[in-house]
Amino acid sequence: MPYNYKKMRSDFILTEIRRLKKVTVKTLANQLNVSERTIRRDLLELQRTGNINIHYGGASLLNQMGTTPYWNDSLSLHNNMDVSTNTIQTSSTLKKGKVFILGSFNTDLVYRLAHFPTSGETTRALYSCCLPGGKGCNQAVASVNALAATHFVAKLGEDEYAHKARLFLETIGLASLTLFTHPECPTGSAVVMVSEAEGDNAIVINPGANQTLSSAEITSCHTTIAESDIFLIQMENNPQASEQALTYAYKCGLTTIFNPAPWRPEAHDLLPFATIVTPNLTEAEAITSMSIHTRQDIRQAAEQIRLLGPRIVIITLGKQGCWMFDGEQHREYPAFPAVNIDTAGAGDAFNGALAARLANSDSLDLAIRYASAFASLAVERSGAANMPEHTKVLEKMSEDRSSQ
Repeated sequence: MPYNYKKMRSDFILTEIRRLKKVTVKTLANQLNVSERTIRRDLLELQRTGNINIHYGGASLLNQMGTTPYWNDSLSLHNNMDVSTNTIQTSSTLKKGKVFILGSFNTDLVYRLAHFPTSGETTRALYSCCLPGGKGCNQAVASVNALAATHFVAKLGEDEYAHKARLFLETIGLASLTLFTHPECPTGSAVVMVSEAEGDNAIVINPGANQTLSSAEITSCHTTIAESDIFLIQMENNPQASEQALTYAYKCGLTTIFNPAPWRPEAHDLLPFATIVTPNLTEAEAITSMSIHTRQDIRQAAEQIRLLGPRIVIITLGKQGCWMFDGEQHREYPAFPAVNIDTAGAGDAFNGALAARLANSDSLDLAIRYASAFASLAVERSGAANMPEHTKVLEKMSEDRSSQ
C-alpha cells in the first residue's frame, strides 16, 4: 500500500479518536474499507506516538500527561528511553499499604517481529526500541500504579544505562528508592523479541550487576523491609541475596510474595518462606517435575507446590487466567479480554498489582481479580514497564461485571 495512503488513513483514525474519544476496530475497518488486522497495525503505530491507548476491540484518546516511558523509534536505541513522561499523578493519601520490592533493573532492547526466526534465519524487525525493564522494575511500576507506597531496591553498573535507569526510576512515583552500584559490572540488559504471528515473546537476559547484591547491602535494607506490609521478590538477583532478604521478611511477619521467574533450581530453597508463590505454567512444571496439560494437572501441581511451603499457590495461565489454591479450595480466575500487543511484562504486572492491593487490605479474591484486570491492560501496551493506571483497571473490572 502506498505510504501516502497509509499516512492519510492514520490521520483519519487519529481524528476520529480525538473527535469521539473512543473507537472500535470494526467500525474503523468498515469506514476505511480495510481489514481489521490492518486497523490494529495502524493503532499499534499510533499508540507508540503516545496519543492513544489500545484496549480490547478498539482504542481511546490518551490523556496528554501520558504514561509511555519511551519515544518512537530512533536511530540510536539507547536515545529513545524517555524518562520525563512517566511521573505518576496520584494522591499520596491513597497510597496506604507499603510494598517492598527487591529486584532487577534491565535495559530492554525490544524487537517486534512478524514471526520468531528459526535456527540460522536472519529476519528484519518491524521496529525496535530501547525501554526500561527488568522484572523488579516492572513490578515496582505496577505496584505504584496500583496505589501502593512502594520501595524498590536494585543494583546497577556505573555506565550510561545506569544513568538512564536512575532518571527513569526517579520519575515513576516510588515512595523511596535504594540503588546499589558495582564499578566493574554492567547494568543488566535484555533482548526482547515480540512476535506478531505467535502473539508471544522470547527474552534473553544478561543480568550484570543484578547478580552482585551483597549480604551487607541486604542487611542495610532490614529496617525498610520490617516497616513494610508486603515483600515481593523474583529470581533476577543472585539467589543468596534473594534468600537472605526473603527469609528476613518472612521472620518479620510480612506477607511475602515469591515470583519464581526466571526459573532457576535455587527457587526451591525460597519456597518455604513464601506466603504466596506465583509461578507460570513453565515454572510450575519445573517446581513439580511434571508436565501440565489439563485442568487436573494444574490442580495436582498446585497441591504439590503447596506441600513445599507456600500458604497460597497462584499459577498464572496467560490467556487462560490463573488458578489459586489455598489448601482448602481451588479456584479458577478467567482472564479479562485483551488485544495482545506486548506480553513481556504480563506476569510482572500481575505480581506488582497483586502486592499493591494486598498491601491496601483488599481481600485475596479482590486482589487477584484486580491483578488480572491490570495484567490484561498491560499487554495492550508496548513495553514491559508501561503499566496501566488505577482508574483504567477499575473501569475494566466494572465493564466485565456489567457484561456478565
